[in-house]
Amino acid sequence: MPNLKNPMAPQELLVAGAALKAGVFDALREKPASLDELVQGLSMDRRALWTIMEALISLGYVVQTGKTLTLTPEANDLFFNEDAEHYLGYSLIHTFNVIKAWTHLPEILKTGQPPDKERDQQDIKGFMSAMKKGAKRMAEPLVRICLAGLPEEAKVLDLGGGPLNYARPFAFAGADVTVQDIPEVCALMESMLLPGEKINFVSGDFTKEVFSGHFDLVFLGNISHIYGEEENLLLFQRVHAALRKGGRIAILDFVRGISPMAELFAVNMLANTKTGGTWTMKQYTIWLNTAGFCQVELHDIDGRQIITAASL
Repeated sequence: MPNLKNPMAPQELLVAGAALKAGVFDALREKPASLDELVQGLSMDRRALWTIMEALISLGYVVQTGKTLTLTPEANDLFFNEDAEHYLGYSLIHTFNVIKAWTHLPEILKTGQPPDKERDQQDIKGFMSAMKKGAKRMAEPLVRICLAGLPEEAKVLDLGGGPLNYARPFAFAGADVTVQDIPEVCALMESMLLPGEKINFVSGDFTKEVFSGHFDLVFLGNISHIYGEEENLLLFQRVHAALRKGGRIAILDFVRGISPMAELFAVNMLANTKTGGTWTMKQYTIWLNTAGFCQVELHDIDGRQIITAASL
């Protein structure tokens, strides 16, 4: 039976992650197929695919009957059944990419910079799935903290919120939500809105410009760790300009010195960003005060931190 929670099985994780990223499981979910049909349909090398399929069969992800390859029920639950106990979905692709990035740490220790990389559609799906999985358990208390004391039907701007992990709970709570994200994410997610959802999309790079709309709240979920001091200060200043007077900024992240995960998570930022890391409450306070915010407060939800501040 597939078991990706076993810390002693990195090879299994990498084999399954590679197959998911390459579209093998998607193809078999759509229709059981022979090895030759998969080779042709996915434009793959026969020897390479045969080797991977044999490994997946031995690990319990795929079963072979005659020449036909089929997903096992356990693998189907793992990747495609959101109601299953051990469901991971496409988040495994994100885990695969993180591990791949960390293998470059010896070189990064010398250069200080990760190698250049490009994200394809599978990578985007994997990232969004991973963010959804992490957000599910904390969305309700987060929304309550962020909207406390704000007007009914508060105007909310969710920066980088394309996956809708927090935009949807904000909208469900009565907020009028605008999501600013890159064009390809907006295009993908706009078609997935549910009937009646009050969520608008604005395409744009918030590192260059934050959409201005006199918002009551601007939410930055898992954003600040991607950037360093200069970028975060400039971003907070742009957010300040997008808020009405007395509006609120809310930042979700791992705060260094408070979250037990912050230091190790900073290694992930070292392996994946140019200037990113995890930052202390003192650093956040200085950046926010410099950008024109006051009443800086810290809230903790299950090891994750929310920093709120008011616009002067």
